[in-house]
Amino acid sequence: MGLGAAARSAAQSFDRIAADYDRLGDLSENDGIMGWLVSVLPSVGGRALDLGCGAGRHAVLLAERFAHVDAIDLSLPMIEIARARRSRPNVAYRQADLLAATGSGEYDLVLSVMTLHHVPDLQAALAHIRGLLAPGGRIVLVDAYPAESAHPARRILHLLVPLRPRLHAGAVLRFRANLARRGPATAWEIYRLSIRKEWLDHRVSDRFSSREELDQCCATLFPGCQLERLGGTVVGLTWDSTL
Repeated sequence: MGLGAAARSAAQSFDRIAADYDRLGDLSENDGIMGWLVSVLPSVGGRALDLGCGAGRHAVLLAERFAHVDAIDLSLPMIEIARARRSRPNVAYRQADLLAATGSGEYDLVLSVMTLHHVPDLQAALAHIRGLLAPGGRIVLVDAYPAESAHPARRILHLLVPLRPRLHAGAVLRFRANLARRGPATAWEIYRLSIRKEWLDHRVSDRFSSREELDQCCATLFPGCQLERLGGTVVGLTWDSTL
């Protein structure tokens, strides 16, 4: 049985898991997204916007390249962590919904990393993002777009085994791999944070758009955009507006 609207909204909130999420970011070895961002972000610019900035990891990257960065997130605890741990003179953190972001046509860069699967309407969110971009600016988006597995055994597994046990099993496998590679203390901390009830509640409440839906939106809103698979189901998008 799926979660009701109120339960899913509560699970989707980062308010209860902000500190754990930030700590998992500290412990993460996933450099694929960050390395890709470094390769596609402009080296210099005027104004940048980070939508769904979380604890500010990408905002500080933008701060090295842009004169001013606005970074917004719906979760106030996330914003408070960002202000405490990743404050920069040219970064303004504030609590706001992505669709409430203002500044039509003002930003030389609009960035969003692993946030779009939290919005109820992908088309509306992408249209709003495009409206924030200045002529000649660049949009950089990263999110996961799962495709139905072509492997029959995997499809059967997903039908028979709920997501929560699969996530827990994945955490066990990562723990075993990290024991030898990163040591028992780090391996245990990653495992402990990954199986907390609040974190698993959040993960199972995620609702990702399909790759087909992304392609349809891009054809309408971002003609000629570049799409790159960054590992697994994660896709990176870049699009430059014309002057």
